[in-house]
Amino acid sequence: MTRKVAIFSGACLLIALAAATFFLLQPVAEVRVALPGQGGRIADAVLADPGDRLCMRYIHSVERTPVEGWFAVAEKGGFRAVKTKTAGTGTGLPNVARGREVSTEGKWLVIHEGGEYYPEIPFYFHPLNELRIRVDGKKLDLKDVPSGSRLRITSRTRPLWRWIVAGEYFQ
Repeated sequence: MTRKVAIFSGACLLIALAAATFFLLQPVAEVRVALPGQGGRIADAVLADPGDRLCMRYIHSVERTPVEGWFAVAEKGGFRAVKTKTAGTGTGLPNVARGREVSTEGKWLVIHEGGEYYPEIPFYFHPLNELRIRVDGKKLDLKDVPSGSRLRITSRTRPLWRWIVAGEYFQ
């Protein structure tokens, strides 16, 4: 009976170690909103999985038209453009160009972006734009961002164990 218990305990320990190793090796991204004009201060950050969707919703400052920019968190860091949704066209809004797939979703004109890579997303922040950023449903907090700030939205991907050891995200 004792030998069976020892074998069972050893097998459970090996399975637990394998599961922990698998979990700690999984790639995890941190999506950050930094303020370059304030020495790079981080306004907010969230953890995400590569492939998760970042959505920037805002009101276009000139046309006063709602816009949604959709990006996928890239495996190597940065983002891949997925689609831009807008309720209108005009100055500064996405234009329909040859070679780009365009469709409609209700009131939205949807420009399919084709996965173009962006290492970061710059944005000029003003409360009139009503900017909201979500990553896979998690809202980034922008309430302490001063009006007129430049935002630098980035993502960096590492195995989970490196985030834990570095302690950068979990401070």
